Amino acid sequence: MFDEARFDRRVQEALRALKKSFGGSPRDLRQALSRAGRRLPLRARKAGAEILSAQGLAGHPKLQQQLDSRKLDLAFDRLIAGAKSVDVGELRKQWLLGALAAAVFNVLLFLGLFLAFAHWRGLI
Repeated sequence: MFDEARFDRRVQEALRALKKSFGGSPRDLRQALSRAGRRLPLRARKAGAEILSAQGLAGHPKLQQQLDSRKLDLAFDRLIAGAKSVDVGELRKQWLLGALAAAVFNVLLFLGLFLAFAHWRGLI
């Protein structure tokens, strides 16, 4: 049996977990999931999409009968676990290292091309 009050509590719980992991002040779950984007693990993103589709059905008494509470609880658990597993500091560090690696590669490539051009023109 679907319990709308429990569903709303779980939505708020998931929203708090996403807000804590990814920051910002999202108004609703859809905005929090879009803010998390691809930083959220795939299973958690799929669970979030499932919850969002269930949110549309939860507002209508006749359509609530289509919702499976156990399946939704599993989706909430996956979403919350996925949000808690993300280390934003580690993601920032990886992004910074990737940007620095690209910059170093570009500098080395430019230096190599410059030396090849200088050798070709007889400057070296």
